[in-house]
Amino acid sequence: MYNDKIRGLGLLFTFITLLIATVIGIILYSGGETTTFQGFAESNETIINSETPVSIKKILVMEGDTVYKGQKLAELESQELSIRIAEIRSQLLQIETKRGLSEKEIKSKILQNKAAERAVISELRAQIQTLENQLKINKELSGGLKSVKISDSVKNPIEIQIESLESAIVDRRKEFAEINRMYTKMLESGENPEEAQAEKLRAELASLEEQNSNMAIYAPFEGIVGSVFIKNGNGEKVFFKGGEKIAAYSPILSIVNKEPSLVKGYIPESQFSVIEIGDELTISNSQSPQQITGVVTGLGGRIIPLPARLLKNPNIALWGREIVVKIPENNGFILGEKVSITCGSNVWDNLAKAFSITQSKLSAKERDKKKLNKSRQQTVVETFHETSLRNGDGENKPLSGTTPIQWNGKVKIEASGAVFVTETGKFLVVSDETEKKTPLLFEVNKDGGTTKIEINNFNKINDLESIAKESENSYLVMSSLSYSKKGKLKPERRILARITFSDGAAQLEKAVDFYEILKNFADESGSEAAKFLKKGIAEKTIDIEGMFVLENSLFIAFKNPLFHENGVIFEIDGYETVFAEKRISENQLKTIFVDVPHERRISDIYMLSSDKFYFTASCNSEKCGGLYLSENGKSGLVKDFPELKPEGIAIDESGNFFIFFDLGQQENSKFMNLGRI
Repeated sequence: MYNDKIRGLGLLFTFITLLIATVIGIILYSGGETTTFQGFAESNETIINSETPVSIKKILVMEGDTVYKGQKLAELESQELSIRIAEIRSQLLQIETKRGLSEKEIKSKILQNKAAERAVISELRAQIQTLENQLKINKELSGGLKSVKISDSVKNPIEIQIESLESAIVDRRKEFAEINRMYTKMLESGENPEEAQAEKLRAELASLEEQNSNMAIYAPFEGIVGSVFIKNGNGEKVFFKGGEKIAAYSPILSIVNKEPSLVKGYIPESQFSVIEIGDELTISNSQSPQQITGVVTGLGGRIIPLPARLLKNPNIALWGREIVVKIPENNGFILGEKVSITCGSNVWDNLAKAFSITQSKLSAKERDKKKLNKSRQQTVVETFHETSLRNGDGENKPLSGTTPIQWNGKVKIEASGAVFVTETGKFLVVSDETEKKTPLLFEVNKDGGTTKIEINNFNKINDLESIAKESENSYLVMSSLSYSKKGKLKPERRILARITFSDGAAQLEKAVDFYEILKNFADESGSEAAKFLKKGIAEKTIDIEGMFVLENSLFIAFKNPLFHENGVIFEIDGYETVFAEKRISENQLKTIFVDVPHERRISDIYMLSSDKFYFTASCNSEKCGGLYLSENGKSGLVKDFPELKPEGIAIDESGNFFIFFDLGQQENSKFMNLGRI
């Protein structure tokens, strides 16, 4: 028993020794000190401007006003619209002064047209008569030369000219006949050409005046008006009277959140080295015992004078380093309030933290594990079989195609779009990365068997993001139009191309610089679509990831930028002008706003109509996403993919949905059969 007591005392001594060593270690590690300094509770300030030059009719709020989301803050007038409105009014005035053609004048126009027709035809016949006389003389001369033989099968150049002039007579008669039919129709219907033009101008004038009267700035969120940027020539703020002209993107006013979202602190010069980005700090004020934890998100790059409010003696200047601390919502602070910021903690806090941290981490890991298992269980129940893209023989060998080019495995298939080809029962898949930017298609069967197909006569394309089927053998492919990681937008990233695909071969038909076409549209139009494009061009954020052809309309879906927190799809009616004339007119284009989930962006579309369509959306910073159905402006989740990044939608001949996923550069893409939805 004595030995047992000795053994017990020894164990107790060992435990106490370890406990003391632990406490000493914590004290040495923490230094047992805290650093407290001062700062102010602030909020991010959002500057509001106009993307086009405007005149301000009226500012409806004052600095310090509380505003709600969607509240009208200012009424504007567009300088461009005002100029166009003035032009139309001038044209209408001119029409009013020469009010239309009378029946007598229309009949006179018909007679003038017929007289012009006779004159033109007479001139052409005179030319024919001259050529016939010359031809007759030539034949008489050549007939006297017995040694010269002229083949009856070879046409004389003069005869060819005569035939051309006779054809011109037929064409000109048709032209004049069409003009006569137009005037005759006007006589029968009583239509007045000036009046028709005036009606068109009046409709345009009403539309433009409505646009101009509805121009306004609305609050993007609930907050407080920070500043109204109205200054005189000396840069001093003055009372706003209205009518000021504001250049594009010039600040008009700013809004801050009602509740602080950050703390701007000033750590003394002698202690600035104790703080790093990512550190957790304690924030408190003198009015409440409540303390909150914030995270350092910014450090000033220089030592600056402390604000006067933080000086105990205004006559003694102090210096320090500015830091920015992100604080949680519902923090209870008031904008501009002075707060205390504490870095570090006392010995007993560190001791408690040391003993609790392991248990806390284990609890967190257990929660994460349960959450992940629950997600995986749901995925097993809800999802279908995933099929890896592979070679036809099922082995993971380099891809081979119809040409003897060995795929070296350095660049994997990163599926960015897909369509189903009914004629072959296979998919055509595009990849946003290919070897040496070679224009490639990948023909994929439902078992994953893959063939690489190079597009003939196509020099180079990069960041190929979308593919759409036009007709049986005709397809459109498009690059993203986005800037590279190096901040460049090279020609191979700006392409929209039409290709044909049949019998396993692909051929380029026509390609255009689609970025230039969109830019020209933005410069010429004053529509919402133009504003959206100007924003993306100015910010260099344009990124197109989806494309679909439905009847005579081309739909293109933008991954970025968002517009008023919505995704954007353009519907281009009669899109053949994009290829034929390299332009888009304002009346061709309709903007569809898409309710996309937070932190997700559109990656592909499948259109049933302008108001009903499916789209995939991928997460911004993780491998996740979902399939959504948008109907009448509202989006609903059809299928979530917690660990996969959806990039393409294709539907086979039986109506089964196939979703293609991009797994990055290290692994070939996958696809999933969701069946009929």
